[in-house]
Amino acid sequence: MTLVIGLKTKDGIVIASDSQATGELTSNDKVIKIFSIGSSNAVGISGDGGLATYFLDQIKGELNYSQGVLHLAEEMRQKGKAKFNDFFEHLSPEKRPRLSLILVGYSKEETAEIYRLESNDNFVPRKCMVGYECIGVPYIADYILTSVYETEVKMNGVAEMAVLCIEETARQGGSGVGGETKVATIDAKNKTFKQMPKIEVEKMREKAKQFHIVQKSRFYPEDPDSGSGNPTV
Repeated sequence: MTLVIGLKTKDGIVIASDSQATGELTSNDKVIKIFSIGSSNAVGISGDGGLATYFLDQIKGELNYSQGVLHLAEEMRQKGKAKFNDFFEHLSPEKRPRLSLILVGYSKEETAEIYRLESNDNFVPRKCMVGYECIGVPYIADYILTSVYETEVKMNGVAEMAVLCIEETARQGGSGVGGETKVATIDAKNKTFKQMPKIEVEKMREKAKQFHIVQKSRFYPEDPDSGSGNPTV
């Protein structure tokens, strides 16, 4: 399974994912699920990773990146519908493989926007209305973000929220979420996609683990992992 999260921030956009893929015959924890398309947009994928990557390779050279993310979402709808009808014309819609996409980027008016597109709905773009969007296994992330997320938080703080959501989901047995956490940003000033360095993400992962320990220690003050019987964090 997968968890991909796109979030608007005070000074940009954050998109994050796990990197685990599990199938009937294979398991891999180094799968790339976030892709830059153009210099100032990004896509996160959930579903059949090989199919999604091939699908993006097929359409991204045909896309116009200069008209803003809304125009890009509509182009992806048109080309996505056509490609899937070509790929799977022998299958009825309900039997086709399912892909979920999160598209993030900037409008022509330089407003950060997030869209969700689903293959089983002919890739009709649905604009995010709450500042963040999750695909894959979203339940824990939705719960956490409903409590802590605000659009006025800066990119680094929102990136920490995204990492926390992925770590907490990965801790749940059977979620299928795991492997390295990947985080990318699109700065509001430069409108440029940038992969966050692994060392920075690892610091955020460690901070997320401490969040869990602190919360647990509020109920079990003698918990040996907390390092303190009276946490102040």
